Amino acid sequence: MINYILIILISYLVGSFSTAFVVNKLANKVDPRSTGSKNLGALNTLRITYAKKGKVAGILAFLLVFLVDAFKGALVVFLSMSLIPENTFVAAVLASFFVILGHNYSILLKFDGGRGAATFMGILLFLDFKMFLIWLGSVILFSLIFELFIPIDKKRNFFKRALSDQIIGRLFGEIFALIPFYFLNPFIFGIGLVSTPLILLRHKDRVKEQLKNYKK
Repeated sequence: MINYILIILISYLVGSFSTAFVVNKLANKVDPRSTGSKNLGALNTLRITYAKKGKVAGILAFLLVFLVDAFKGALVVFLSMSLIPENTFVAAVLASFFVILGHNYSILLKFDGGRGAATFMGILLFLDFKMFLIWLGSVILFSLIFELFIPIDKKRNFFKRALSDQIIGRLFGEIFALIPFYFLNPFIFGIGLVSTPLILLRHKDRVKEQLKNYKK
């Protein structure tokens, strides 16, 4: 029981470290929640840094935030499975849920945070690269399909807006990915089942914004 409690606490605290907040405060002297998409994530860090310091700096900042956030997920799942080798499934599910919970609702930021996608990707990359490719392919496919029917802005580049701003399509892709997970890897399916709702919940405001803009 002590090990399960340790997994919960460690995962939540590791998740609570906001890479985007630290990088933007140090490099750009801004709180990312006050500009761009106002998200504490890699894409918003890219937008902010690109505007302030150029393309190369923006890409480097994006990679730094993404890689650290992904590493958080991989790290706690690895630790959890090491602490409870006799029940790695429950250990990994607990770690995944609480690291994303910490990332999305950080105790260090008064329970504000990011949206959890990069951290979830880190978990998939660590556990099963093929499942990661299925998840990523599903997200990209549905983003492109939805952009055809619910376009963000027809004046902008189709692929850029689909992959960057097509929130509804992206979320449908994440939900759809659970289907192949179920049949191909029940272990990953369990992790996806508890992690995906946390990601969806943090996107509710962006979904409302996209629907509002589409009606216009």
